[in-house]
Amino acid sequence: MPSPYPRFFCQYRDRTERPPNWRGRRYWVIARSLCGFRCFRLANVGRSDLKDAAALKAREWAPYLEPGFHVHLTGDAARIWVWDDARVKDAMAAAGVRPGRVAVFPETALQARAADGLHLIDCLEGVEGQLWTEGELTASRWWAETPSPGQWLEFQRATGMLVQALPRVPPAEQPVWSSRSWTSSGGRLGLERRGREAAIAGAGALLAAYAYFGGSLARNAQALSDLGDRLVEAQRRSAPAIADRERALANFDFLAGFAKLDPYPSQLAILARVAEKLPSNGAQLASWSYQQGELQFTVFSPSSAADMLFYVKTYSSVEGFIDVTADRAEGDRSLRMKLRLAKSKP
Repeated sequence: MPSPYPRFFCQYRDRTERPPNWRGRRYWVIARSLCGFRCFRLANVGRSDLKDAAALKAREWAPYLEPGFHVHLTGDAARIWVWDDARVKDAMAAAGVRPGRVAVFPETALQARAADGLHLIDCLEGVEGQLWTEGELTASRWWAETPSPGQWLEFQRATGMLVQALPRVPPAEQPVWSSRSWTSSGGRLGLERRGREAAIAGAGALLAAYAYFGGSLARNAQALSDLGDRLVEAQRRSAPAIADRERALANFDFLAGFAKLDPYPSQLAILARVAEKLPSNGAQLASWSYQQGELQFTVFSPSSAADMLFYVKTYSSVEGFIDVTADRAEGDRSLRMKLRLAKSKP
């Protein structure tokens, strides 16, 4: 896809396109293929602390040693795009652009908001699945090419939507580009500036205190510098572990949400209920078949003929087992049990 706007530098995975028009303010646009996106709920954070909380979340979540990020804030949530800032700076240097002289945005932030609902949007590279709710982007996923129906279904279920069958993948929509971002806050939220101000203020207070008690200002300044270097090194070493933890938590959240869509208990729990009711005469499970709430299993009694009435009454009394029936399988000592599972209440 060519450069979408005359004043955009567009960074792809393998190249950077310069804007044809060098006059006026210019933006550095990062392709969605180079960005991660996540929505964080900040319901227990004071309104005045939202920006700081969002910046800390972005830095904690980003799986890069030198993360770059852009944040859109609403009343109780932060929508965060992250990217490898070192990679962006290298691309800027190759293009002859001084970092800090151009504003950096993910491409989604410079495209017009979509209507509420699911959308598949053409990107600079690949396509992006989007879910918009009440005028806000609530979920996003990028693919290198048009997703399969299974991938599109997985994306919908990850958003919490209840989908029963494979949906039709919609045709990709062409984005509407704008000369300004629709998001509510700038790329780094002033984190670096506030961090420098806090560090300077803290260093000044410490140096003043040491001077007051007769300490050496030069020696204390060097000690503070050494401490800052150690903190930077500790942050660098811990970044991979933090990234792994965040990915594991995200996977856990996805699996937990996916499990809620199944109205039936796990097979392990069902098996435990069946085994618990087997009589103590050596009866065994000879076969097992389960599919979408329909259960069939065979009971084999090695010492005597299996009592059909006993087994029907026994398993009819199990909570969640309904429509229990039985018939002879292979001789008097085997019974084929059939039943349905009641759906769990939401």
